[in-house]
Amino acid sequence: MNNKGDQMIMATQSWLNKTYERYVAQGDYSIIDEDGMLGMGTIGALIKALQIELGISPTVANFGPGTETAFKKHGAIKREDGVNDNLFGIVQGALWCKGYDTGHYAIKDGLTGKFIIDDSFDSKVEDAIKKLQKDAGRSTASGEVDLNIMKALLSMDYFVTYKTDAHTRNIRSIQQYLNCNYEKYIGLKPCDGIFQAGTSKALMYGLQAEEGLPVGTANGYFGPTTKKTCPTIPYTQKEKNYNGRNYTNDEILKFTILARMALYVNGFAEPNGFTISGEYNNSLVELINDFQSLYAIPKTGILDAATWASLLVSTGDTSRTAIACDTATIITEDNIKVLKDNGIKYIGRYLSGTAAGGVPKGLSTEELQLLFKNGIRVFPIHQGAANKVSYFTTENASKDANSAFNNAERLHLEFGSIIYFAVDCDPVDIQVTNYILPYFKKLHSEFMTLSGGKYRIGVYGPRNICTRVCSAGYACSSFVADMATGYSGNLGYPIPKNWAFDQFSGATIYSQDKTKSLSIDKDGYSGQNDGIGTEYSIINLDLIEGTSTKVDSTNINDSLKSILINMTKTSVPVYSRKSYYLPPEAQITSYYKTSGEIIGEIKPNDFYIRYAVENPDQDNVHKVMFHDGKNVKIGYITENPCFLNFGKNQKEGNESQQLKGHDLFTCAHYNFDLNKFEIVLSDQDQIFEIKHDMPYFKEGAGEYEGIIKSGSKIKILGNDVNSIGAKYGWRVYVHEIDKTGNNNFEKFGKFIPSGIEFGNDIQNRAWV
Repeated sequence: MNNKGDQMIMATQSWLNKTYERYVAQGDYSIIDEDGMLGMGTIGALIKALQIELGISPTVANFGPGTETAFKKHGAIKREDGVNDNLFGIVQGALWCKGYDTGHYAIKDGLTGKFIIDDSFDSKVEDAIKKLQKDAGRSTASGEVDLNIMKALLSMDYFVTYKTDAHTRNIRSIQQYLNCNYEKYIGLKPCDGIFQAGTSKALMYGLQAEEGLPVGTANGYFGPTTKKTCPTIPYTQKEKNYNGRNYTNDEILKFTILARMALYVNGFAEPNGFTISGEYNNSLVELINDFQSLYAIPKTGILDAATWASLLVSTGDTSRTAIACDTATIITEDNIKVLKDNGIKYIGRYLSGTAAGGVPKGLSTEELQLLFKNGIRVFPIHQGAANKVSYFTTENASKDANSAFNNAERLHLEFGSIIYFAVDCDPVDIQVTNYILPYFKKLHSEFMTLSGGKYRIGVYGPRNICTRVCSAGYACSSFVADMATGYSGNLGYPIPKNWAFDQFSGATIYSQDKTKSLSIDKDGYSGQNDGIGTEYSIINLDLIEGTSTKVDSTNINDSLKSILINMTKTSVPVYSRKSYYLPPEAQITSYYKTSGEIIGEIKPNDFYIRYAVENPDQDNVHKVMFHDGKNVKIGYITENPCFLNFGKNQKEGNESQQLKGHDLFTCAHYNFDLNKFEIVLSDQDQIFEIKHDMPYFKEGAGEYEGIIKSGSKIKILGNDVNSIGAKYGWRVYVHEIDKTGNNNFEKFGKFIPSGIEFGNDIQNRAWV
């Protein structure tokens, strides 16, 4: 033992074993370890000891309704000078376990030779109880052990903290306020400066108490009654309390205090720090606006029912409309109308697998095309079993990485697609550390290696899991399982700042004529991920003349490719298809031409990835990957005529076809007047700043190695025509890196992606 507290816990354990050993045979007590370590074994032994003293048999290591009834019948335990009682020993032992000094230290037992606690209740013990009552937030401290104090003593809850930072102090003051004002609703909740499920629930009970719901009616849930009686602030006297009367000014002030607390625990603090204040002022309005903006609810600066709901329960207002949803149902022509009639613009669909009863739920290219054709964007989901903590092993991470990648390739998912990997259970925080994070670390490494940065990883799960996985760098976006209001990973945790979709309510939606229906989960939409709206696919050539199908022979793994930038003032149209034809001999310049619809433009200052053609003497129609402002697309552009290429090898022929003013992106830099975006070409070493976290890969092998953080700088050698990754055309070789952003460069020698999924214009590029 290294301190007096440990010694006194050991003394408590020895006293319990000595005092209640005779009850072991009848099953009402179990001998506990005398190790000075506090755990549920010791707390359970104290609870059983109390039950024995109250005449309860058989005993259980739980302070349940039977124990409450018996304690109420006995009455509060009070100071009695000069009296020894086992109940007093239980109180003293519990105080030591809570960290309170009773002033009575271990004494040596004459029979066992062990050090044990004594069993008195004098002024010193009374002072310790008063301190606990004050720490728990009570405005008056009687020094008596009533029911709530006894329950607090015989729990693993703490009412003190050794942390001194402002956030801990503020949370503790919130906890004490809630205990002080709403104890008859909530009992005594921890006051340890840690915002947790109990504190979250206490805030909800506080709201219901102020609404006038009686004890026993208030239940800690944001149901119809709570919503109906929830006052809009500033108060318009529209809403009435539970008893049907208008709220008083003092009551509105208390509601405002609760709102300010709820904003704070959700991460929104006023510039001058948190205070327990009921003032409705401009700074509070700004906080409400910021909160509403993050949670994607109407931005009004007013505390309305929808805002109250989002402040206090993970689902928010489940009756609100949604433009996003997810479903296990395969979308066909029959239910497209249902989606459109209900204003659905974004839908989460599974890459593979089956739903209940073995019904297939996996995406197909036909379903994707149907959704895209009807203007509905898709956010892809991958889920193995993922419904219990034991599923999350590194072995399953490897399987899931391969399955997701293979299905993404099968479906030709858009370049840069975020695939949400599911955690469909509720691990507690230590399980997140021991199971979920190692799983995602392995998944991230293998998936990045497989895709070369072509796809990205998102996470679906409770708030705590999403936040921790993304903070660790293993996912870039959150799809939050907020519908599970009872999950420990949702209670007491704010929504992740990078949330894209927020699953908040199950529903069945219908077509306007009520003839068709579809089962969905309604999802909030933040605008941080638009999903995908096009396929990333290799487009077959149209056959104009001949007898056999001729297809585009280039593919995404071709070695001849480059990242170019349009340094002209003219946009280049990109077409959906490339046609093969036989022109008259006198006019031969190419056997190919662009065809189909114009799917976008490569605008001035945009970069794009340009693929080589197999025979530059016959073909000057090049495949390109570009960003049209919404999607990464594949299409075709017409370059310089073929007659420029006669006598040149493939590499030289492809380079001679480049449009004038379209040069290597890695050789371009800016004369930085940010209003002009003037670009000049240089053969000097180029330095770029990373604007989004970017993966990097080993030279040549393509194995994922790590993340370059936003704010870092990279250096690429001037006019390095060999800087493009041999296996993946969207990656560039980086010679040196400055991880601090202070121009302190060191050798790097890794490949990073172009980051085209973020955009190819100067405002949105991953590195500029």
